[in-house]
Amino acid sequence: MSSSNSNNNIDTKYYSSSAIVSEVLALVQGVAVPGMSVGALCSYGDALVEAYTQSVHRKEQTIERGVSVPTTVSVNRIIQNHSPAPNDDYVLSEGDVVKIEIGAHIDGFVASAAHTVVATSVPSATVTDRRADVVSAAYYASEVAARMVRPGQSPRSLVKAVGLVASGFGCTVAEDTYTCQIDRFVLAGQTTFATRFNPDLFAPDVTFETGEVYTVDCTLSTGDGVARASDHDPSIYQRDVNRQYSLKLRTSRALFSEVCKTRSVFPFLMRSVAGDNQTLRAGVSECVRSQLLVPFAVTVDKSAGDVFVAQFKLTVLCNYTGPVRLTRQPQMPSVRSATAIPSESEIGQILALDCAQAELPELPRLKTRVNAPVAQRVAGASAAMDLS
Repeated sequence: MSSSNSNNNIDTKYYSSSAIVSEVLALVQGVAVPGMSVGALCSYGDALVEAYTQSVHRKEQTIERGVSVPTTVSVNRIIQNHSPAPNDDYVLSEGDVVKIEIGAHIDGFVASAAHTVVATSVPSATVTDRRADVVSAAYYASEVAARMVRPGQSPRSLVKAVGLVASGFGCTVAEDTYTCQIDRFVLAGQTTFATRFNPDLFAPDVTFETGEVYTVDCTLSTGDGVARASDHDPSIYQRDVNRQYSLKLRTSRALFSEVCKTRSVFPFLMRSVAGDNQTLRAGVSECVRSQLLVPFAVTVDKSAGDVFVAQFKLTVLCNYTGPVRLTRQPQMPSVRSATAIPSESEIGQILALDCAQAELPELPRLKTRVNAPVAQRVAGASAAMDLS
């Protein structure tokens, strides 16, 4: 990463994005209760990100700001990328394992984070079954991984440590989840690697360097972690700015033109561009076939039986003094696993290392209130998603 990241103005924008992500994640998490629509949670998260990013750095009116990755809410065995359309919605049920991911940027300086909660109408209840194992494992894996982002440490050591945490709780690291070096307008930079160990695809043989910023994604499963595409159509897409192709269909050209006019390099919700316009929607297939648009598949753990996936994601700065957590780590949900991490173990010793929390700026009060969604039962909504 460029040494320009030491510039105070750049640091300020990273910190602002991190403060927004942390605040929005806490607000969305607070209403992830039984009876709540997943689609409503996603819309609420995106609306909050848009509102907060408009409220900071107001003197720089021309800079780009907003959602860096659409809010996703992935339930139980779903691994990632779930932001359902109204006709594919799901209403949370008691005991669902709910993964919430938020992303924001100010002038291209990105922060993202994810947290897992167990939806319950009894906040004092403590979960002790396999859900507790995977939530605990993902939480401690993220704490270990964050502490590994220090000068001289390597991605391979991070992957090994996360794998040790997962196996200790009888869990596995899910496929298609990555630790990514980020930069201005870049979500996956030069040092990007799978958090799951793959003997056929080793993490890069490099070391973390002072000034680099990473998003560390620890997504763990009670199953074998092998991902497959779900039955849910992708809702998130990203433009490949390095790809050129002469589209043949008028509908495809109209859609791609609209994307280029209204969207930047960051992923976006197709429904926010095409809406109910069937003419524009008809152009999606050719844009995907030509690789001008890249869909984000909604993936699930393919294991049979009841499977639960938990996720914790952080944005971390590799400082010369050690790792600095930019996004806040919310408190772990009320779970109690029978597995403990001995303080004298390799993982216990890593957890004993310092990991500083950045002092984030206080966000201004929003001028326009963003109303939280209200939990309610919608007939037939739960049947829209097969969680088994």
